[in-house]
Amino acid sequence: MGAASDLRRLVARRLVPLVADLEEYVFRHGYFRALASTLASLGTVGLVGQILGLTWLRITFATLAAALFVLVSAISFAGTQRLRGKVKHIEQLLHTYADQMHSTSPLSVREWRQEVIIEENGDARCRRELVLDAASNGTLRYVSVNLVYYGSTRLTNRDRRKVRCEAFHAGEEDVDERTRANATSVWTFSRDGKPKLDIYIHLGSEVQAGDLITVEWDWPGYSADLMNGTSPETFDVLFNKSIGSFEHRVIFRNVRFPNAFKVRNQGAQNLQRFRRGQDTVVEFSAQEPTMNQRMGFIADYSQS
Repeated sequence: MGAASDLRRLVARRLVPLVADLEEYVFRHGYFRALASTLASLGTVGLVGQILGLTWLRITFATLAAALFVLVSAISFAGTQRLRGKVKHIEQLLHTYADQMHSTSPLSVREWRQEVIIEENGDARCRRELVLDAASNGTLRYVSVNLVYYGSTRLTNRDRRKVRCEAFHAGEEDVDERTRANATSVWTFSRDGKPKLDIYIHLGSEVQAGDLITVEWDWPGYSADLMNGTSPETFDVLFNKSIGSFEHRVIFRNVRFPNAFKVRNQGAQNLQRFRRGQDTVVEFSAQEPTMNQRMGFIADYSQS
């Protein structure tokens, strides 16, 4: 017990400060620069050992180089994980505060349009367009949108990193000259516990009538469970702000067995389903939809 205690004290006194110094060095100069400079120093030692024919010096170089690579890699990985955690915390904090900011002149959406394309393998591409009314009162404005994952397969962190999303801003008279909009995102959960990607598009202090906001998602495997027959999937909308009108269209590519593809209405108005070539298209729409009322459909594709 005494020897073990002495060993722990020695490690705490000697090794811990060394690791802390290495971590500070890697933080200041970067992983590759720190590794390159240290390997250059050790390489000089190894070259001297090779020239002088000192085997023990070459072995020492190889051992130290391998140990250094492992140690610096671990430090770099740990620092990256901490940075990611810090960024995630800051985003969640900002978005939480943003949701609590209410203006006396709320942002109004004139039109809301969405088209989702589901490929045969379940990959999804989503395009959402918002046409805004004017709100030129000098208040900083933002608009938030989200997309919920309803699949039964667990969404891992790697799956989340594969999701790509971009936002664009265009004026009413120059929709072909759209520019990328400043946007931030955060992963949260819906009321029923499903993973949800929230996107916040920052508009600045002036919003002109007819401004067009476009958000595009590329989500691998979004509807894989539906398209391979594992489970049905919900496609719905819920608005928490006033919307003049909305249109929602989902295109299911290359549905080989259309009779096996079922659609059940879940409060959607003007629900239509039709074939377009090898694709099955389902769409619904409404004028001035009721706020906080979920509407949509459930799709089921059982090929058995």
